Amino acid sequence: MLTTPAEEPEMTQEEFTMMRDFIHEKAGIFFAENRVYLLKNRLVKRMAELGIKTYRDYFYHVKYDTSLSEFKELMILITTNETSFFRNEPQLLSFSNEVLPLLVKEKMNDRGTKTLKIWSAGCSTGEEPYTLAMMIMEKLGSLSDWRVEIIANDISEEVLRKARAAEYNGITLRNVKPNILERYFAKDGDIYRVKPEVKALVKFSHINLNEPRQISLNSNCDTIYCRNVMIYFSDEVKIQIVRGFYNALRPGGYFYVGHAETLHGISKAFKLVYLKNALVYQKEAVAAGAAGKARAATGAASVVATRAASTSASGGATRALNLLSKIKPMAVKK
Repeated sequence: MLTTPAEEPEMTQEEFTMMRDFIHEKAGIFFAENRVYLLKNRLVKRMAELGIKTYRDYFYHVKYDTSLSEFKELMILITTNETSFFRNEPQLLSFSNEVLPLLVKEKMNDRGTKTLKIWSAGCSTGEEPYTLAMMIMEKLGSLSDWRVEIIANDISEEVLRKARAAEYNGITLRNVKPNILERYFAKDGDIYRVKPEVKALVKFSHINLNEPRQISLNSNCDTIYCRNVMIYFSDEVKIQIVRGFYNALRPGGYFYVGHAETLHGISKAFKLVYLKNALVYQKEAVAAGAAGKARAATGAASVVATRAASTSASGGATRALNLLSKIKPMAVKK
């Protein structure tokens, strides 16, 4: 006789709205009305583990947990973390074959400032930032005279723990070429560990992209990757996040979104660059000549304003003296 699984609690519209609005407020992730089943399926197993019978009770359990431990568990449940090394090769080729050489040339011409700062926002279990590190090492060879910094962060502490461990197997390695696998991984049975020299280039940390203050901690980035992450956010939160990314990029820096994503209706601040292998957004650089003209114009305007103020004050003083000279002194009675 077949056994039936324990009956799952039904999620009412009110419970769905409560949970959805709470998640959106705290993390910016938005569940549309037609995704009730998805939110329900993500929560039901966790509720069973905690012995909680209704979604309303779970909502209050998360909301009033001052330690935030259950909120962290919730983030693990609702964020999709499917990823792999060298994912979406055309975009990566546009970086290694087109963008990276431009950045290197620019850095070499800029008084030999050999620094690269890359940001992988929503890095999941680390495949993307480690991929970028390997590609940079392939292009630059010896990094002894370069300072490469790859910032990688995610809202889920669980995926960050896995990223720092840097141990992989199975389908996530399907796009890694044999020579890259041999050069940058150490094999231990079925496990492939990222080598220390690659790990040294990547710094992992927690971030909530719905918190503008946290985004503002990063600045002067050469390239930002936020691929297939913003699809989970509402348009309101996307606008806020993209504004933060724009400020975090240095002038001339590049911004990669997922190959099927667009900033249309989100931001007009970036220039869309058509590269051979992919499209990429760029924060336009201010030309030195234009910057000089702007400073000169500002200076000229300041001089004119100062002179005008001086002339105005001088004219006012002259008029006051003329008026005073026309006033007859009062007779003093004896």
